[in-house]
Amino acid sequence: MDKFLTFKFYFTIRPDSDFQYTKLTLALTLLLFLISITIRIYKKKYAKDDILKKMLKRYPGRFFWFGLILLSLLLFREAGIPILSMRIWWVLLFIYMAYWIIKTCITFKKEYKFRSNQAYHHDAMSKYLPKKKKK
Repeated sequence: MDKFLTFKFYFTIRPDSDFQYTKLTLALTLLLFLISITIRIYKKKYAKDDILKKMLKRYPGRFFWFGLILLSLLLFREAGIPILSMRIWWVLLFIYMAYWIIKTCITFKKEYKFRSNQAYHHDAMSKYLPKKKKK
């Protein structure tokens, strides 16, 4: 446990080649890719609201990139490439992923409510505006 609290553990240029979390990391990568595909399918087939479709557009790409970066870190670790296989990259990736997921979960509902109210207000006010003439 003491080794997790030292800087040397995270900044070792060549960590030991015995990486015991390969299967877990592959499963997590596959899960991130599946989340990306699921959101894309949901957006295209099941989401009826235009605001929801527009808001869901940015999430599949982010999950795909998280999975791709995680897979590349795993490949760097398994290949034993110096500097790129350092443990600090894993820590930074998981901190950023946790931050992004928490921030997204907190702000999604507020942003959806704001955008739907704004669209409703725009529709209510646009009935008083003159229409364009068709030629």
